Amino acid sequence: MSENQYFMDFLPRLSSFRNETSGTITSYRINQPQIENTERPALVFLHGFNGSSKSWACQFAHFTSQTVIAIDAPGFGESQVVDGGMVAIADEVAAVIASLVTGKAVIIGHSMGGMLAQVLGATHPDICEAIILSCTHKGRAQPAGSPLGAAVLERIQQREVMDDASYGALRAGKMLSGRIDPQIMAFLAAVAGEIRVEGIRCGGFAMHYLDTSAFLDKITAPVAIFTGADDIVVKPDAAAALKAGLPQAHHALLAGVGHAPYCEDAASFNAAIEAFLDAVLAG
Repeated sequence: MSENQYFMDFLPRLSSFRNETSGTITSYRINQPQIENTERPALVFLHGFNGSSKSWACQFAHFTSQTVIAIDAPGFGESQVVDGGMVAIADEVAAVIASLVTGKAVIIGHSMGGMLAQVLGATHPDICEAIILSCTHKGRAQPAGSPLGAAVLERIQQREVMDDASYGALRAGKMLSGRIDPQIMAFLAAVAGEIRVEGIRCGGFAMHYLDTSAFLDKITAPVAIFTGADDIVVKPDAAAALKAGLPQAHHALLAGVGHAPYCEDAASFNAAIEAFLDAVLAG
């Protein structure tokens, strides 16, 4: 068994949803237990720029008594690209959720997925029971029409010339610092190695123009913000700006993890999700 296969074994098969209004196809993974905990709403996971629906293997492994859904962002997995930025992406994601869930769901978004979760909470409050924002910020707030930043352009150039293993290892290495479990690094690299150029471009533009400042006060669901104590991707000022825009949010500082707490220390990440939901869903 390869080092990352342990994680992959927990993943449900990939499925797809076609939005009859837009025609867009979005891929996702879902686990619906035979005996479900009806006191807990479905959990919907939205991955980051180096991820896909595979990123959430440790959450599929842990949350086995309630519906768990992981959705591929446009251009990731088998999802088609979406024009129109993060608002249009939120509309597509909302359509997927509405097709799979009766009532509201808990939205857990990491990094790029956390930016999407902010927009989803503001534009589709009817499907959001609670929102968890992991290692994220409000977007890059660049002027409309401005070109992609150098860092994203570099990613595109690297993806065009590098093989999957080399690109995946490069991206995983830039998420974390210090000594990392080789099994975790292999898993992150395997997921990142499948990313396509169109996903980098679509996600890059969506984050490039996004500023969620005007969205935050429209979020009515309870919100938690998870911060990795050793996160080298989300800068302290960006994290502080998000917290300032959501003054009522719960905060959880996850010790000993960087920009991938969902697998670096999955037990603590999952426990933080449960603690937040215990607090806001009680009664």
